[in-house]
Amino acid sequence: MTAFRKLSKQRAISAKAPLLYDTGCDDDGEKYAGKKLEKVLVEMNVEGAVVVARWYGGVLLGPVRFAHIENCAREAIGKWIVESREEANKKRRVEADKEEKKRLVRELAERDSSIGVLRGLLAEKSSEKLASSQTSTTDAASRSPTKTIDYSKMPLEALRRLDKARDATIAWLLREIDKAELEQKTTEGKDAPALAEVKEDSKPD
Repeated sequence: MTAFRKLSKQRAISAKAPLLYDTGCDDDGEKYAGKKLEKVLVEMNVEGAVVVARWYGGVLLGPVRFAHIENCAREAIGKWIVESREEANKKRRVEADKEEKKRLVRELAERDSSIGVLRGLLAEKSSEKLASSQTSTTDAASRSPTKTIDYSKMPLEALRRLDKARDATIAWLLREIDKAELEQKTTEGKDAPALAEVKEDSKPD
């Protein structure tokens, strides 16, 4: 016994009117059973086809057989709905992961460029010895790469870890730059009185 329900090509005049559906069924010798299945499709508000098979087990069930037919159809449709939702959720997760990977690939390339600029700025504000010693104490895992990396070939989990590492590197560089600027200002402040004393001593009597 079968029944189907699908969206009709016919459209209502009013846009606010409910959607129209085409339905049909086949009793296959079990009179009224097809219409019972059709009613289940309408009540559960689903599109598609449902098939229920029945065989004679030696006992005449009478009208109650229709309840068994309907329940069987409801169980099958319910299971299909759950599986469809799980599949839809899986597809959404896959799409979300793809979008996240695209974003990370783009942002990691931007961070690498920013790290290069910050390292150059730190080198300008620090002596070569100081910059070298500070750089050598940095965790190798958080260093900016010296060559361009094709992030698109990396798995998502690896990109997430690199994203955190690049953030840590940028934060460290910013702290070191602030420290170098502070030391530079402190040094300039100490040198200023000495210059004033030289100028005072150079005045004629």
